[in-house]
Amino acid sequence: MKRSKKKARRTAARPVEVIVRDIVRTRTLGKAKTWVIAGEVHVKRGVTLTVADGATILIANGVVPRSRLRRAALIFDPGSHLRAERFAVRAAGPGNRPQKESDNGGIWFLGSYQAGASDGISVRTVAGALPSSFRARAIRTEYLGRHDTYRSARTARRLDIGDDIDGFKLIGVGPDEWKVQEVRTRFAADDGFDLTNSRIRMDRLIVRDPTEDGLNVSSSRIEVRKSLELDVGKTRERDRDIIDLEVDDGGSFVELPRGCRVKVRGVFGDQAQLASRDMPRPDTRADYEAPYRWKGRLKRDALVFSITED
Repeated sequence: MKRSKKKARRTAARPVEVIVRDIVRTRTLGKAKTWVIAGEVHVKRGVTLTVADGATILIANGVVPRSRLRRAALIFDPGSHLRAERFAVRAAGPGNRPQKESDNGGIWFLGSYQAGASDGISVRTVAGALPSSFRARAIRTEYLGRHDTYRSARTARRLDIGDDIDGFKLIGVGPDEWKVQEVRTRFAADDGFDLTNSRIRMDRLIVRDPTEDGLNVSSSRIEVRKSLELDVGKTRERDRDIIDLEVDDGGSFVELPRGCRVKVRGVFGDQAQLASRDMPRPDTRADYEAPYRWKGRLKRDALVFSITED
């Protein structure tokens, strides 16, 4: 606890620079400042955003009029580039300080690999289009995304907006575009890590305490080579799964090779099929909500997949 308070004080003490416009030329976000995304900010096609090792980016909570998401978000457009080592992305509240509440648009990575759409953001494929390039050693996020409801700043009442937004989203990203080794997310407002029409591989994925699913895979394929941790412990929410697989535009697959460390807790999605000689078979009867827990190192390859509708 003491360490986390010191971190918060150090973050608040840094000079703050607010970004509200799209990033249209090469730029570096250094670690001497705290960077606050206060609008729907796009890193445009052909532009490289470099994030210094140890930098912190905050995404402002609250309504942003005249934006597709109605919230502040950092969106890497198709053909954009990220260059980073390790950096953190968190929610920001009043005074541009870190806030333990999710009411923002999160962070998005859009590729040129495949067409797709989600939450009003779409990717189209064009022959000869410049590919995206996302490179980082580790990205850590906290309190990103938007709940089904949010608290009105004027009346303090909870308002139902009918839809939520994931904290960490990829659409149309291909294996040659995604070179991020590790992602860690905590307290996402919807799904912790969401893939739509993408195909990627990475070393480590750790998702803890999302509001809904831990890993949501929509007509996508993801390989996690070294460590997968999905902590989606039981809450009052139903239809909240360790892994949720959707197949609108084709099958979905989570590949776990031999030697991968796996730690999962929660409910297995009733549409998910598990092929593993190490992990016990989950009870996936529809709406049964059977708890599932397993921890260990895989001695053989494992696959979680779905090729049929939930």
